[in-house]
Amino acid sequence: MTPEAHTLSAPSVGLLLHVLRQQGQDVETICRQIGLDQQLVQDVNARITVETVQDLWNTAIAATQDPDLALHVAESINPTSMGTIAYVMMNAPTLHESLLKLCKYQDIICGAIRTSLEVQGQQALVKLQIVSPALQNPRNALDSELVIYKNAFSALVGQELKYKQVLLAYPEPQSIKEHTRIFAGAELEFGATYGGLVFDAAYLKLPVVTANPELNQFFEQYAEEYLQKMHQPKTVRKRVQRQIAQLLKGEEPGISTVARSLAMSVRSLQGKLKEEGTTYQALLDEVRKQIAVKHLQDNQNTITDIAYLLGYSEPSVFSRSFKKWTGMAPAAYRQSMAAA
Repeated sequence: MTPEAHTLSAPSVGLLLHVLRQQGQDVETICRQIGLDQQLVQDVNARITVETVQDLWNTAIAATQDPDLALHVAESINPTSMGTIAYVMMNAPTLHESLLKLCKYQDIICGAIRTSLEVQGQQALVKLQIVSPALQNPRNALDSELVIYKNAFSALVGQELKYKQVLLAYPEPQSIKEHTRIFAGAELEFGATYGGLVFDAAYLKLPVVTANPELNQFFEQYAEEYLQKMHQPKTVRKRVQRQIAQLLKGEEPGISTVARSLAMSVRSLQGKLKEEGTTYQALLDEVRKQIAVKHLQDNQNTITDIAYLLGYSEPSVFSRSFKKWTGMAPAAYRQSMAAA
């Protein structure tokens, strides 16, 4: 996952600010203290960095003197207010399908935590793994997501689900009174390797009470497009590199082919790359070098195979290019890697 993906959707941050306002907190002052532009939060397509959201939680907790603020905020949030991902989940046929959609599209809400579903025998686990190094203190993020998930799953199937275990990937706080109340009946495990909710796998077969096949298809298409757009490289340089890597399969992709795939003219592409301080040839060489190094290290292909894979007409041309990039011939580089 790229650093750009370590963000949260602006609307999800807006929900936190909304709850704080309802509690009578001075949201304007809190945002000013952490440098958060409230106009940015109003933009449905904007993303807020993990660092900023952590500062927001810490400042809000200090203002409210409530160490369990994340639990209480999440309790106040209607799961349907989570936007596109909520609509996708609400229109899936079963809880199982709904949770798979959550895992697939969760980055739309938060890219710092990876959600996955594991089923072993009669037990199911919705696992929350911290994937962003920027998320130094995961308590608030995990508390809020776990409570939102708990409430959302019950709303989806129209009945309260009982959890066997709640996993919390942070040390046990001084008081766990609120955790015990909210997750009543479940065993709480603090200091776990990851966060999660453990429950009876039979629940997965329960139908979603709001399921609508036509709406499901509509919202999922929208979610898919949003996710692709969100993961789209921001610079032309990165977009060109990605296209070259995809097209470089035994034939050198020309600049006209890459420009066409990016819906740009060759002149426009060359101009954009010049603005970013590079050229098409430099990027082609860079991608070739990265792929060549990977294959030489893997030691699965011959040097001749690698040369043709990278679109070179002759292995000798590849060897000269590789030596120019690294100062070593491919064979010598492979030997040095093997020795190391």
